[in-house]
Amino acid sequence: MGEGRFSASTHSPAVERAMSTPSIEADRRLYHLVVATIASFCLVVISGQLKTMAGEIVAVWIADGYLLGHLMAVPRRSKPFILAGGVIGNLAANLMGDESLYVSLSFTAGGMVEVCAAAWLLPWVRSSKELINPKTFLRFVFAAGALAPLISGLAAVLLLQGVFTTHPFSSFSNWVISASLGLVIFTPVTLNIVSGEWRSLLEPGNRIKSLALLGLVGCVTALIFVQTTQSVLYWALPPLALLAFHAELSTVLLGILLFISIAVPLTVRGMGPLWLTPFSDMQQRILALQVFTVAALSVALPITVMQVQRNRLVGLVLDGHRRFRQLAEHSDEVIIQLASNGEFQYVSPRVRHILGHEPHELVGCQLERMVHEDDWWRVKQAMTVATTEHMEESVEYRLRRRDQSFIWVRSFIAAMPAEPTDEHAAMAFTVRDINAHVLSEHRRSAEEEQLKQLAYVDSLTGLGNRRYFDAEFKAYFQPAPGTAAAPEMAVLYIDVDFFKKYNDIYGHPAGDECLKTVGNNIKRAIREADLLARYGGEEFIVALSGCSYTVAVEAAERIRANIEGLAVAHEGSPLGALTLSIGVAHTSEAETINPSELLELADSALYEAKRLGRNQVFHRRTLEAT
Repeated sequence: MGEGRFSASTHSPAVERAMSTPSIEADRRLYHLVVATIASFCLVVISGQLKTMAGEIVAVWIADGYLLGHLMAVPRRSKPFILAGGVIGNLAANLMGDESLYVSLSFTAGGMVEVCAAAWLLPWVRSSKELINPKTFLRFVFAAGALAPLISGLAAVLLLQGVFTTHPFSSFSNWVISASLGLVIFTPVTLNIVSGEWRSLLEPGNRIKSLALLGLVGCVTALIFVQTTQSVLYWALPPLALLAFHAELSTVLLGILLFISIAVPLTVRGMGPLWLTPFSDMQQRILALQVFTVAALSVALPITVMQVQRNRLVGLVLDGHRRFRQLAEHSDEVIIQLASNGEFQYVSPRVRHILGHEPHELVGCQLERMVHEDDWWRVKQAMTVATTEHMEESVEYRLRRRDQSFIWVRSFIAAMPAEPTDEHAAMAFTVRDINAHVLSEHRRSAEEEQLKQLAYVDSLTGLGNRRYFDAEFKAYFQPAPGTAAAPEMAVLYIDVDFFKKYNDIYGHPAGDECLKTVGNNIKRAIREADLLARYGGEEFIVALSGCSYTVAVEAAERIRANIEGLAVAHEGSPLGALTLSIGVAHTSEAETINPSELLELADSALYEAKRLGRNQVFHRRTLEAT
């Protein structure tokens, strides 16, 4: 009957409004008041009995954990009645336990401060499943397990400092730890009961497993605490960790409560491993047991939270896997599931239209055998990145059809868990036929390259032309990756001396051969990384990147000397042979480093070389030396 009352609060807002007549609301609030009063009274009495058994030392304070859980599970308008019931129950139980009115009021006030502080700090959750959310759980542990007990402990010390018979710090420590254990254990248990989630424990599979694990915790705890010869307290942790791995939060907390219920009475009766340690009194011994219980909680609860999240994620993955299969059956692309070793595990029916294979024919085959040998390295690299870095990768490659012909395809590759028990992630593969598109792109690229050659290559010498040089020269001024400034650079402006007379005397075919010879010699005299172009007519230009002033001058002199050394006859030249005039400009000369200024300096230097008699290299330092 009680559970039905509480479950009514979980209806939708529309149903709540329909049910919220004044009489029903009054009945519900009265019900919450009565339940909170009776439950608080009983739990305070039980905690008091445990305190009496332990020699006035509280191992765990149950009532506040119940109150907080009940408070979180009800609608806002019912919360004051829960608190009122808690006050009445606490006060009545303390007065019945022969406590004075002041002490009873102080205990009740400390408990209410604790419950209200925790409720104010916590988000609004209506079930223990909502409490499992990692952020919510951390907030719960901080508020209910630490901050609220500390606040109430301070309030209790201030109110009862003249009443405590033991050292104030010992009383404060006992209050805080027992309150913390009570809140952390009983708040989720109460939420589980009030929300009706406890029914899942009665399901056949859960019931047997939960009872078996709780039985294991109880048996191991009993074996540990019925003897006083072996210090085996930490053997209580493995069963609790096992419980955390395989049970829900409420079951884990029941296991912790079972541990406390067995360990405290046996320790009070002089049994258990804590008697092997020389504590000064029973209070220190119970405090040590409380600290161990907190440590057990700090191990078990994070495991439970992570396991719940893991199970939820695994369920989502499996559900997504089923959806993936359904979508794959109706996709225009071939959907493939590959094992980590490249073996086909699933192939969608679309493969019949793209590759000509039946899906079952490919299952168990290796992808490598179907990929063109020149493309396999790209596919393998994409698969490695997808599985190791968990990133989606795309790759274009050629895939063999059933008739042994190859077609171009594009694949998107992503890592995916095939089954929860698999050690290595499988891969989701899509295969899209892009053969017509790729062949069209290849034809277009070939035509563009041909046009580019026509636009950027000098047809006579095979060198770049002026358009090519101007486009590439700007890139030379961009700083290298990781550097802030552009590199040192030089420009060599080269002119064939008296070339017009050479053409007039020997004819245009001989002039063309002369330009080819000059271009080839310049190309051999510079580095592959340097930029060379026929700039127009008989003029050539060279851009030397990353070189000093001296190296640039030496390169220019080497080019000039090579042509002079060919001894090509030129009757129209006063020198009787083919020669070059070269102007050199370096970035160290420019006021502002930019392409146009450097070219102007090189052109001016070439003019000076020709003015001073040709067949020479001119640069600014030539003038300075003169």
